[in-house]
Amino acid sequence: MTPPIPYAPGALRVFLVAQEDLTALVPAASVTTRDVPDPIRGPFVTLRGVGGSGDDPLLRTPTVQVDAWAPSLEILGGTTDPEEVAWDIAAMAGQLIGRARNISFRGSAWSGHWRTGIVTAIDKTRGPDQPIYRATIRVDLKMRAART
Repeated sequence: MTPPIPYAPGALRVFLVAQEDLTALVPAASVTTRDVPDPIRGPFVTLRGVGGSGDDPLLRTPTVQVDAWAPSLEILGGTTDPEEVAWDIAAMAGQLIGRARNISFRGSAWSGHWRTGIVTAIDKTRGPDQPIYRATIRVDLKMRAART
C-alpha cells in the first residue's frame, strides 16, 4: 500500500525558507506552520492546509493557504506601506511555489500550482491601534508519495 502523503504545509515551509528571494522579504524563522507570533516584531508567513482538489482518495493534491502578514508601519519601520509588504511576500511565495517542480520532501516529491489570490485584508482583532496587514494566496501541491 502507498503511504499517506507527507505534511504539505511542512513541505512548503522547507522549500520557502531555502529561497533567497523570499527570505530577502521575510526572515526564514518567521515562516511557520504554527500560530501568529506574539509579540509581532516584523513580517511573517503562516502556512496551513485548507483542503484538496478533486476526489482523489489518496489526497495527492492538497491545497495550502499561504498568509503573508505585516505589522503597522510603526513596528515595521521603513517607508513601504505594510499592505504592500504583505502583498510582495505573498506574490513572491506564489511565484516560487508555482514554478516549483519535482521538489523532494521526506522521500516523496511535489510540484506546485498557484490556485487563487492575492486577497488582502486588515486584521484589527488586536485593537484598532495594532492592525496586521494580510495577503493570502492558495496553492495546490501535486504530491507523489514514496512507495514502500
